Amino acid sequence: MQRVGYGTRFFLRLCLLAVASLRRPRLVIDQIHFIGNYSLSIILVSGLLIGFVLGLQGYYTLRRYGTEE
Repeated sequence: MQRVGYGTRFFLRLCLLAVASLRRPRLVIDQIHFIGNYSLSIILVSGLLIGFVLGLQGYYTLRRYGTEE
């Protein structure tokens, strides 16, 4: 039951800080732009590597049945 109190206080504090951030919309927009640009490169690299792994696993599966071509 004690964790519910912590969660409620955290949520209320988060709401108050969110309202306070609306006073500076340009700062919020700049932060979203900054985070988005740096996240894009991480997403692209991880997507590329996951694609390589899936392709390799698919090749091994197809080779088992003799249809790799």
